[in-house]
Amino acid sequence: MMKSTRSAFTLVELLVVVAIIGILVGLLLPAVQAAREAARRASCANNIMQLGIAINNYDMAHRSLPPGTVDANGPIVHLPIGFHHSWIVQILPMLDESTAYKQLDHSQSIYSLANFPVRSYGLRVLQCPSSFTFSDFGSSYAGVHDSREVPIDVDNNGVLFLNSHIRYDDISDGSSHTLLLGEKYTEPTELGWSSGTRATLRNMGSTINLNRPNFTGAQGLPPGFSEGIVSASGDYGGGMFASELPDNAASEDLSIEPDGLESVRQKESKTMGSNHYHMLDTDPKTWLQISDLPIIIPGRPNPGSDVGGFGSEHTGGSQFALADGAVKFLSQNMDATVWQQLGNRADGTLIRDERW
Repeated sequence: MMKSTRSAFTLVELLVVVAIIGILVGLLLPAVQAAREAARRASCANNIMQLGIAINNYDMAHRSLPPGTVDANGPIVHLPIGFHHSWIVQILPMLDESTAYKQLDHSQSIYSLANFPVRSYGLRVLQCPSSFTFSDFGSSYAGVHDSREVPIDVDNNGVLFLNSHIRYDDISDGSSHTLLLGEKYTEPTELGWSSGTRATLRNMGSTINLNRPNFTGAQGLPPGFSEGIVSASGDYGGGMFASELPDNAASEDLSIEPDGLESVRQKESKTMGSNHYHMLDTDPKTWLQISDLPIIIPGRPNPGSDVGGFGSEHTGGSQFALADGAVKFLSQNMDATVWQQLGNRADGTLIRDERW
C-alpha cells in the first residue's frame, strides 16, 4: 500500500507562518525606526556643530560674533520689507559658500530682485533630517537673540540680535553656559535662511517644543477654501500666518490656498490684478477671481514683531550649540528658569551642570 505525501502547506500552517512573520516585523520595526532617528539626530548635531564652528571662525576673523540681523531700524518686523541680512549670510564664507556670499548685493535688501538667486539657494547644513521641509531655502536652526519673548532689537540680551557685534568678553556668564543657536520648527510661511527675522532668530520665552506650528484661518472665506495657510504676494511676498498680517493689509495683497481646484472658480490671466489670486502649484498658471470676497483677518495689533521659541521633531527635546562650540541635546522638560538663564549672556547667574 503506497503512502500519500503532502504537496503543500495546510491553511493552518500558512496562517501560523504569517502570524510569526507579523510578530517579528512588529518587534523589529521600532528598533529600525529608533536606529534611523538616532542617525538623523547625529546628522543634526553635526549640522549645528558646523554652524557653531563657522561662527567661531567669524569671530577669529572679525573679533566679534556676527550680527544676528542687519537693519537700520528696529524692532524687526517679520515681513519682507526691511534690509534683514541674517547671521547666516555673514558666515557664508566660513561654510565654504564664498561664491554665494560674493553674488549677494550687500548694499540692497535681502529681498531685492538682485539677491533672489542666492536667497532661493538651499544649504544642506541648515536642514535637520528629522524636520519637515517646506522649501530648500528654509532653515531648521536659529540663533538666540534673547532670553525672553521680546522683539528682535538692539538691546536684546542674547548673542545674536539686531546689529549685534558681541565679543566673547561680553559673554560674562561664560561661553560654556550661554546658548548660541538651536533647532526650531520649520514653517511654510517663513522668509528663508537669508532673512534676519524669526526665520533665523528665536528666543527662550517658551520652553522647548512648546509651540508647534499651527495655522490661524482667515474668516469669511468662500466654500472650498482652506481655513489654514494664507500666503502673501506683492508687498507682503514670502508668506505668513493669517494672524501675522499687518492691520492695513488689503485683500489684493493676499493669496489664499484652496483645498482643491475643482471647488473654486478659476480665471486664466498673465498678470496679477486686484483680487486675482495666483495658484503656485498649477500648470498652466491659473488665477482665482474672488473680487467680492470680504477678507477679515483675526489676530492682534501689529503682530509682526512676535518671534517665538525653539523646537524640533526629535523626541524629548532639541539640539543646541553653546557659545564655546559644544553641542548638547536639551530636554523639553528642563527647568524653565534654567532654560531662560542659558539664553542671557550676562545675567550673572551660576548654573550648575546637573540642572541641565
